[in-house]
Amino acid sequence: MKRSASLLFILTSFGLTILSCDNLNTKVPASEIKKASNWSKADQYPTFTDCQGMDDKEAQQCFGDVLGESVSSYIYSQELVANRSIDSEIILVIEVNKEGTISLSSIEDPNYVLSDVSGLEGILEQAVEQSPKALPAVKTNADTAVTVSIKLPVQIIASAAE
Repeated sequence: MKRSASLLFILTSFGLTILSCDNLNTKVPASEIKKASNWSKADQYPTFTDCQGMDDKEAQQCFGDVLGESVSSYIYSQELVANRSIDSEIILVIEVNKEGTISLSSIEDPNYVLSDVSGLEGILEQAVEQSPKALPAVKTNADTAVTVSIKLPVQIIASAAE
């Protein structure tokens, strides 16, 4: 009898514990979530191994320099032929995902360079894809790798086709 009472007590306690967990649902206001999600000075931008150990501003500058040099050198190694002479800036919107993979998200082209240079969009995609793998950005308040978008201005120079 004593054994049955102990078993009943354990089962009842377990049942109450499970039922109690349902009442632990908390609602966090959207404004608090947004505030915690905003980029802060403590958060870490994506970086390359060559840029590690630098202070935040230097590391961010180093990341932009390494990425810009990688993309630019690939583009300049291609022979760009255009419908007209071009010396114009476009903006590459680049995504660095949680694993550090870099990809081209979109291209801002206010001067219609893409339509005047044959195969340029594919060249830009290849230029970004061949960039070295990065270390992802980190939200330090959650110690979580996050996906970020970065705008990279690129000067396109092409001669008119003859």
